[in-house]
Amino acid sequence: MKKIFYAFLASVAGIFILNRIVYKEVPETVKKPLLSEVKRYQHPVKSISFNDTDFNDLKIFDSILTGNKVLMLGENTHRDGQTFKAKSRLIRYLHEHLGYNVVLYEAGQYDSWMMNQEMNTHKMKVSADSIGGLGLFDFWWANYETKPLISYFQRTKAMKNPITVGGFDIQMSGGVLFDKRAGLIKDFLSRNKIDLKKYPLFSKNIDNLYYFIYDYYVNKRLNEKQKKQFLEEIKHIENAVLRLNKNEENTIYARYFNDMRNNYYKAWKFKVGSMPSMQFRDSLMAKNVIHQIDSVYKDQKVIIWCANIHTFAQRYSKDYLPLGTYIKNKYGKASYMIDFSSYARQNPVNGNTIEKPGKFAVENVFHDTKTPYFFINLREIPSTSFLKKGFVSTINQGMDEKKQWSSLFDGIFYIDINKNPTYPKK
Repeated sequence: MKKIFYAFLASVAGIFILNRIVYKEVPETVKKPLLSEVKRYQHPVKSISFNDTDFNDLKIFDSILTGNKVLMLGENTHRDGQTFKAKSRLIRYLHEHLGYNVVLYEAGQYDSWMMNQEMNTHKMKVSADSIGGLGLFDFWWANYETKPLISYFQRTKAMKNPITVGGFDIQMSGGVLFDKRAGLIKDFLSRNKIDLKKYPLFSKNIDNLYYFIYDYYVNKRLNEKQKKQFLEEIKHIENAVLRLNKNEENTIYARYFNDMRNNYYKAWKFKVGSMPSMQFRDSLMAKNVIHQIDSVYKDQKVIIWCANIHTFAQRYSKDYLPLGTYIKNKYGKASYMIDFSSYARQNPVNGNTIEKPGKFAVENVFHDTKTPYFFINLREIPSTSFLKKGFVSTINQGMDEKKQWSSLFDGIFYIDINKNPTYPKK
């Protein structure tokens, strides 16, 4: 009985000590020099409103991006509505003032190509309000925060320097394309005299391609031997397309079948969200991005829209080399990575601030500057600064992590309080 009592006392003491360590405020003597340093290097941004065209606050990028070819714009999570707004306004500035005419999303390479084609030709008669859904995941087009940018993409098509919108992911992303996907493939193969009957498993399942990434679905329809055959059939279709004349449509369809096959392989081989799964996907996204930059959009400035973690310019773990590392290795200082971070999120129900960082995170210092939005160019900061050394940040999906962040990206765009995207009521 005494042992149990002493064990109880020990556990209570442990909890008390832990609470003191975790929740005790960082001393002012520690915070004050950090705050002073952040204030020294921050560039305040006055607005994230898309319609605010007084761009004086963004002119800092004129010099920062001198000689730049590839600009990666991250986001902490895919539900950061204020980040969507900030990125949208920044893209407008970059297009109108710095000559960036290509925006590539972390979305399906084929799906996004179809979206851009529809913006150009309107052959499918998809409404302007839904056109973003041909290529993008819902969180990047179906809310009020991203609507102005999608409309802007369409308006630029009538300008001298239209924006080309594309993607580089191996995934299928366009929900509006869902019921059109099979028909488009059948039409393409028929026009090019590629007999679908030669590929029985693919032909049988062509109407349900999206669902084949899910184990519960594919395992009811294909055994292991059939899975292998299914992938082989897609490979043979890809090869048949590669034998066609080299034009834009044939090239994108060949890459579509390649992406499709790799996406199924990833889904069937790796655990969802695991580092090996991320590594496989990022390596293929890198191939797609580099192909487009070097071949499709040669001599053009390119913006890449993706999650923060994909922008990282160095190895994240032993199992994961992010997309940004391939880009930085290929283009060096002609590439620039901007990651977005926030102090907290606004609860949409009661307006309270939630999801605050741990006490050691740099976001606490950022918050104490009382500047709603600002940018820090890590490239211009001396190596003696704490911002060039290891510090704790929640910049990767809200997790408190200590890393030498300046080696992973080039700049931080800070938004004090983020908010969830707002969607039209159904």
